[in-house]
Amino acid sequence: MPISFPTLPRLVKLEVLSNMTPFELFSLSQCSKRCTELVPLAGTKDYQYIIDLSNFTITIRTGSIQQYTFSFGGTVPDAFSISSQNPILELKRFLLKFFDVFRSKQIRWFDTGIQNFDNFKSISETLIERECSIWKLHFQIQQVKETEELENILSKLQITSCLSFAKSVNLGLRFKCKRLKFPQELRIDNALWFGIDQLCSAVNSSVKIELHGSLLSIEDMSSFLEKWMAGEFREMTTFLIQIHSHRFDSNDARVLGMQLSIQSQQLTVHRRFLGRFYGCVYNGIIVKNVDGVSAVLKFETGDFNIFHFMVLA
Repeated sequence: MPISFPTLPRLVKLEVLSNMTPFELFSLSQCSKRCTELVPLAGTKDYQYIIDLSNFTITIRTGSIQQYTFSFGGTVPDAFSISSQNPILELKRFLLKFFDVFRSKQIRWFDTGIQNFDNFKSISETLIERECSIWKLHFQIQQVKETEELENILSKLQITSCLSFAKSVNLGLRFKCKRLKFPQELRIDNALWFGIDQLCSAVNSSVKIELHGSLLSIEDMSSFLEKWMAGEFREMTTFLIQIHSHRFDSNDARVLGMQLSIQSQQLTVHRRFLGRFYGCVYNGIIVKNVDGVSAVLKFETGDFNIFHFMVLA
């Protein structure tokens, strides 16, 4: 004799639901509206999504750190494959269903893929509309003509933990990342466009900043250090800054009255943990600002061209 699942005692339903995978729970939700309303009892509000536009997949990360992948663009091992002539449209359609069924809007990882800006834009608009929290965004679209649209999207996405740009990304010198609040970690592997004004803004919300291929100059970093020494960064949250720039190429300049390169003449190691972040500077010198805050500074010019700055606890 058939049994109606929604009519079972609550404890029985909880036991059954708690042992179902996201694949099974989603299939259950398609049975009826009453079944859909029961799915969150399985703890699905703790689910996080990994969106990969390179492979057209959505992976659901459960509260127990297990992962289940839905594939919309081909065969992926152990994935729930959904064939479609328009993978991005199908991925977006299912993402909206997941939000409604599982009652979670937490994005663990958003990988843009390397080619299609329109796909990124389409998914981003959904995430903005649904006010989703994004733990990490990895941007790697190589050629972006729609830089103004990208600036607008990045200003609205709720990225909390990490924003990274791949080395292959070329955004031009006029691009600006206009955010009122930067995520905790900022890593840019082709940072030609990231100027001193954006650095001075980012230090008021980020915890760790790492720039490669930068065009920041010795004069820029001297200006930054002078402002820090004068206590002008009252709201500064960043404790670690590492910048690699080809413009750090002079040994004749002076910074804070010191001749470059700036480093300790003796072997020193300074380490600091701040939450999940770790910083380490070898052979740096200690500087102290007008507020009595100490930091480690190492400014290598010539062969290495690296600026290290770590605020001490």
